[in-house]
Amino acid sequence: MICSNCGKTNENDSNFCKYCGDKINLAATDPNHTIFDRSYQVLSKSNMDLGYLIVAILILVNVFMWFFWSFIFGGSDISNKSILYKGIRVFSTTLSIAQFVVMFIFVKQPSYKIIIGIIAAIIIIYDLYYLMQTLTSAY
Repeated sequence: MICSNCGKTNENDSNFCKYCGDKINLAATDPNHTIFDRSYQVLSKSNMDLGYLIVAILILVNVFMWFFWSFIFGGSDISNKSILYKGIRVFSTTLSIAQFVVMFIFVKQPSYKIIIGIIAAIIIIYDLYYLMQTLTSAY
């Protein structure tokens, strides 16, 4: 007998589920019936791959943007490029936030969400702190 409440298998002569205590309805019990809890719905592999691809692209864009910035303008004075620098800093902070939002959406395990949330909070606070310094400083 399969419990209609928790989906666990019980002995055939049971009136109550030995796991959750719910009354087993003998008429409604179907051995081919599968209990499906939507809170544990697993994303299809293609959706997970899409999430990983989006995160990878966001990280690569962010890293290469700063790499090319330092490669092109690293040795020169950036005072005449302050508006460009501020724009890149705003864009970089936005990309960092987007990375963590995508990660948070595609991760389904609560413990991973907590870890991602803590790391995101630290990095986003750091990014916002330096963004505010950049935007308020006079070059």
